[in-house]
Order: sequence, then structure tokens, then C-alpha cells
Amino acid sequence: MVRSALALIVAALAFALPSAANAAPPGNDDLASATSVAILPFSDSVDLSEATLEGGEPGGPCWPLAGTSWYRLQSSQNTIARISTSAGFDRSVNVFRQNGSGFGGLSFIGCNYNTADLTLSLVGGDTYYVQVGRTPWTSGGVLGLSINVVPPPPNDAFADARSIGSLPYSDTVDMLASTLEAGEPTPSGLGAFQGTAWWSFTVQQSGPLLVGTVGCCGTTNLGVYTGNAVESLTEVPLTRSYGRAIFQATAGQTYRIQLGHNGLYYGSQQGISLDRAPDPVVAIYSSPLDPSSYDVIGFYGSGYDPAGFQVDSWSWTFGDGGSATGQTPSHRYLADGDFQAKVTMTTIDGRSASSTTTVHVKTHDVGIVKFVVPQTGQAGKTKTITVDVSSSRYVENVSVQLLRSIPGGFDPVGSSVQLVAVRKQATSFVFSYTFRPEDAALGKVTFKAVAAINGARDALPADNEVVALPTKVS
Repeated sequence: MVRSALALIVAALAFALPSAANAAPPGNDDLASATSVAILPFSDSVDLSEATLEGGEPGGPCWPLAGTSWYRLQSSQNTIARISTSAGFDRSVNVFRQNGSGFGGLSFIGCNYNTADLTLSLVGGDTYYVQVGRTPWTSGGVLGLSINVVPPPPNDAFADARSIGSLPYSDTVDMLASTLEAGEPTPSGLGAFQGTAWWSFTVQQSGPLLVGTVGCCGTTNLGVYTGNAVESLTEVPLTRSYGRAIFQATAGQTYRIQLGHNGLYYGSQQGISLDRAPDPVVAIYSSPLDPSSYDVIGFYGSGYDPAGFQVDSWSWTFGDGGSATGQTPSHRYLADGDFQAKVTMTTIDGRSASSTTTVHVKTHDVGIVKFVVPQTGQAGKTKTITVDVSSSRYVENVSVQLLRSIPGGFDPVGSSVQLVAVRKQATSFVFSYTFRPEDAALGKVTFKAVAAINGARDALPADNEVVALPTKVS
């Protein structure tokens, strides 16, 4: 009996005493006991396994928290700080600015989750509270916390501009903590920058240069200047288009390129690219492809700018003294010959490209000048039919087709091919036709002649087809 009672007492004591495996809440578990951070960089580790929430303590707002610890942060000057955490469990960080006492005096300014870093713009003299915590779906453990000052980019100051050696060039820097110098200019037509970085380039060859912004998710823009001191720079005129700009550069001149931002979103790696501006690309199309002196030719300028700038103008010369503007002009050549049509496309920044094509104007024209058919015929008898064709300008290879009428249309009965010379006397195409019983049954037959130029388009085809008067057939 005595042994049984002692066993029960020992068991009860073992249940009531805290286990050695269970850690106590961290020393900075409460807001009032927040760890003070006065100097950056700062690092700490805290076991959140037994961390708790106070009454009224914010449990979010980005992610729910089950247990937290607190840090009190104050900077003597304006600073950009980056907060990072490491742990083997899900965790979140919330940052508040102190505006009063207790939780009611905290104003939320940002948060992160797990491996994401959180950056803050600390105002000198203000007090901030950093809340780190585990989520409800994890049991916690040791969390590592680091708070570091984000330095300005190495070329933050005009005097520290990065030198560009050769083209093409591309470079990025962390613009998160970039600043403005006293007297630093803002490019014409743009809002004031929040921070900038600088590059310099001495031009070896005159011509247009294309400078662009590099990076994601920020509002960045560019300025280009000449001069040797930040307070006495001369702005270079730029033509801008969607984060790119073109300027005319002079050999031997050093240009100062300013990258500025008006806010960075989801990424602070920003930079510039620089290269010689590419030439625009242009080509000519026209229709018809085999024009005559009677045709009004439709021209079309097809072009684009690899730099992405808009086209400002199109100008044309047609090789016969004629000219036009616009992308789709039309023109008629009054004489046959080979003419050099030229288009020049100019972009809004003044770059241009030209294309030339030879327009071959040749007017082909043949016509049926005489069509001789018999007035009468008899089934089974053969008679001659003659088609006379003339050419007005060139020796042409001509096909003539003879057709006879049938109910509902015409049916071919013969064809002939000859060269038709340019002369007053026409070329005769002679056909023999044997009248058929079906012609006699109808009592008549009508003949049709069609002339066509082989390998060319007839400029005036209206006289290429003739229908004779009906021939009586018995």
C-alpha cells in the first residue's frame, strides 16, 4: 500500500512539472519587452515554439500569427533597411510605425512571408516595431532575423558615374536606396525623381544613340546631359518612346546619362542599355506588277523601326519627275520605259531609310480589226473564217480562239497562234469550219473570236473579242 501511494505521488508530480523539452516564451514575447535595435546591421535568433499573442495584439494583417516576438527599431537618420528571416517553418514579419502608446498607437506599414525580404524607408527619429511570428499551421522553432542597411548604388552620385567603355552596353544596379544630390536636374517634361544613378560615355563616332531602361516593375526614366558638374549640366534633347530615347551624339563629346525613378515596385534592380540606334527598314510594293501607260499604279511603303519609334513621314519620287507623300500614293506613267521609284521613310527622331525599285512600264495592246464569216452555210460543207489582228506597239505572240454558238453559250472549235507585227497591215488568222447537222437544225450559227497576248496583259482588252452576225445554215 505504501509503495502504491508513493508511485501515485511521483506520477502526479511528473505531470505537474514543466518538461525540459518545452521552451519558455521568448524574452521579447510582449510589445513592452521588445528588443531594442539601435545600430544596424542587426541580427538575432529567437525560439518561437512557445511564443504567445497578447490580448489585442495584431495577428496579421498579411498572414495570421499564432506566436510572436517584438523588436523596437529607431534610426537617427533617413535609412533604407532590409529585413530578412530564416527558419525551417512558415513565418511572417510585420512592421509598424509608433504613433502612440500600446497596440492602438501602432500604424501598419508592411509585411513579408517566409523567404521574401521586406524593405523599409526609415525616417530618422521615428520609432518602428518589428513583429516576427509563426503561423498557426506550424509548431515553430528557432527563427533567424537580420536587419541591414541598403546602401545607395555605387554610381549614386554624379561624380561616381560608371564609365561606359564600348557598345552595345547594359548595366543594372540596386536603386532601392538611391538618392538625389543638391542641384541635380530633372529631365524636361518629367516629374521629379526620388533617386538616381549616373553613367558617362565618350562618343567615338557621331550618329544617333539609343539609350533605354533595363529592369522590371518600376517607374524609371532617363536624362542625358553634357557638362562636368552636377549643378551646371546642359540637357541634351531626347526623342522618347516607351522607356527608350534617342539622341544625336557628336564624336569626342562626353555624355552624362541619368537614370531616375519615381517609385520602385517588386524589384529595385534597374539600369540602362546603350547602343547605336539601328537604321529603319523600308521596302516598296506596287500593283499591278506589269503596268502599262494606261494604269494608275498603287504604291505601298512597308517599313518599321527596330528601335520601336513611330514613323513620322513618307516621301516618294517616281523617276519621271513626279513625287508624292504618304505611305500609299498612286502614280501613272505616261510613257513606256524603266523608271526608278524611290521611297524614304523618316522616324520621329529624324532617322531615315530609303528603298528603290525599278518599275517596268510596257503597254501591250492588240485588237481584232476584222472578222470575216460566211453569210450562209450547209451541213457537211466547209468554209473559211478569217480573224485579222493588229498590234499597236510591239511584236506580240498572239493566240486567237474561234468559237461557235450552242444553246446556252459558245463552244470552241479551233485556235491558232502567230506573231503579230507592228504594221499597218493586220495579221490574218485563218480557220476552216465544217457546218454541222445541229447548226442546220437550229437554222443558224454565230461565230465568236477571242484574241489574247501570250505572256503579257493587254492594256486595252475591250477590242480583243468580237461576235459576228449569225450565219444561216441549211
